[in-house]
Amino acid sequence: MLTRIIYEDWHLIFPVVALAVASLIYIAAAWRASRMKPAQAERLARLPFETE
Repeated sequence: MLTRIIYEDWHLIFPVVALAVASLIYIAAAWRASRMKPAQAERLARLPFETE
């Protein structure tokens, strides 16, 4: 007779995937900010205060 396999913890995959995606986004942003050239960082730091 065929038995049905019931995965009781299948819904736990969604928070794990969401955490992994969010972690990758924050790690990528931190890596990009740490690799930024000082001149570009200075320009971006003054950006909100520049007037046209």
